[in-house]
Amino acid sequence: MNEQLFAPARLMANFKEYIKQNEAYMTKTQALNAYYKVVSGSILSDRIAKNADLIQRMRNLEEAYQAVAKETP
Repeated sequence: MNEQLFAPARLMANFKEYIKQNEAYMTKTQALNAYYKVVSGSILSDRIAKNADLIQRMRNLEEAYQAVAKETP
């Protein structure tokens, strides 16, 4: 899997896009949590990646989540 997909900047952009796409249906926090759950599930179900890769992807996801969560709506 392409590691650029899990770069913090890319994940932050994806979080923001998901929030925008779902603003009529979800609060910012709900959208953040929903996207986080989907991506973390995808990361953890990747049977090809090495443990170190999985840990780095989860760290990047958490970093992006925290950065977007702290931004003002």
